[in-house]
Amino acid sequence: MSKFFFVHIPKTAGTSFRLGAEDYFSPSKIEYDYGYKSPETTSLVRELIYERRGDFWEFGKKFFESGKNMVGGHVNINRFLPLLGVENTVSFLRDPLRRMYSEYSHFVRHYEYKGSFHDFYSRPMMHNRQSKMLQGVDLEAIGFLGITEDYNESLELLNNRFGLNILQRKDNRDKSRIRKGGDVSSEDVNEFSRLNKRDIAVYKNVHELFDYRYSFFKRNLAWVHARLVEAKPGRIAGWAWWEGDCDDPVEIEVWANGEYLNTVSAVEFRPALCRHLPPRGGYVGFHLPVKLAVGDKVQCRVASTGQRFPVNPRSVVKPEAK
Repeated sequence: MSKFFFVHIPKTAGTSFRLGAEDYFSPSKIEYDYGYKSPETTSLVRELIYERRGDFWEFGKKFFESGKNMVGGHVNINRFLPLLGVENTVSFLRDPLRRMYSEYSHFVRHYEYKGSFHDFYSRPMMHNRQSKMLQGVDLEAIGFLGITEDYNESLELLNNRFGLNILQRKDNRDKSRIRKGGDVSSEDVNEFSRLNKRDIAVYKNVHELFDYRYSFFKRNLAWVHARLVEAKPGRIAGWAWWEGDCDDPVEIEVWANGEYLNTVSAVEFRPALCRHLPPRGGYVGFHLPVKLAVGDKVQCRVASTGQRFPVNPRSVVKPEAK
């Protein structure tokens, strides 16, 4: 069975997902980390990670030896990723303003929070909550990123990717005004947007990536995790690997200004990725020497499927002075 790490971003349908996972795997097959004092945190996590001062290696051994299927919680993506790998890491994202208002409503209902919505989202700890939890890992590398607003399609895609049958649930939902975003003034919208630029950008990128990936799924085309890392006048570079169990190198077409340049194989070693346990032992990189001008538009394509990355062409930039 699949083993994966669930980054539970608050108020993104994560409770529905984890309870659906419990129905599918059984609660005994899942470990939770919601903090030392949380009753939802499981005993193995509490003992080895909190009481033994972070013995993640021993936790990983016990996790695999006991046949567990999932570990998850309100934790940063780097907490368990080194044990389960980037391909086996999943999360859901939600429109940042709606997510924040939902979290505010949750605090009002369950924790008797008395402040205004403005007071709630203005606290620095609440800024860019989603992007902070995924910080340090390229979005394109993460095994699965779903969209709360497209939860049915997200579950469909996730179940197909990992060979599961987790059913939809509707737990811990705010049934009052969340669909409308609540009574939020235009001033609050502007101020929230100013304070959460990273979250807004990340959500937009993930939603675009999800829609593109879902279109490939509906056409029964294999997906490639891929990123164009460099687009400079003299060099194009990035990395790519097939999702799932396919270990073949990805053949990459490089295009500039709508014209085909060359095809390269993603077989070069990328040591910086290895801490995320990528496929092929990190031999997933590619590069191509080029002669381009600043401002030229570059895009890569998977040769066998036509998958474009980035989804929209990227401009060549001038190299930074050393």
